[in-house]
Amino acid sequence: MATKKVKKVVKSESSSAVKPVAKKKVVAKKKSVSKAVSTKKVNSSAKSKELEAKKNSYVIVDYPVENETIAGNNYVLRIGASTDGYVEVSFNSGEWLPCRFASGYWWFDWNYFKSGNVTIAARIVGSDGKVVKLSDIRKCKVS
Repeated sequence: MATKKVKKVVKSESSSAVKPVAKKKVVAKKKSVSKAVSTKKVNSSAKSKELEAKKNSYVIVDYPVENETIAGNNYVLRIGASTDGYVEVSFNSGEWLPCRFASGYWWFDWNYFKSGNVTIAARIVGSDGKVVKLSDIRKCKVS
């Protein structure tokens, strides 16, 4: 407990002189234990919901299939994913490119690709900007 000194002025009946008298006033500190406990409960339940969402999340490159040979000037990738964010795709560990959502799948219009072996990865990004789930690497060949 903290103490605080307070000066009090007392007049004596016999004289008109003023005497200062020191008096201690006790100030109690408040503890908000209930708020701290309830905040911890909310944070832990939010984290458990987040972990559960990550557990149930999935992302997979449907097409092209593993070791498929792609010919032509364009190809449309189909990616299956849970709907807890948005999907991006990367070729040969390059930059992540946004996909579009339609008919229950995520799609990427792939144009002007070079011949050779290609690796494709997809990921789900949550609304907070954090990666929720990363797909397995899909290998294919472009001729």
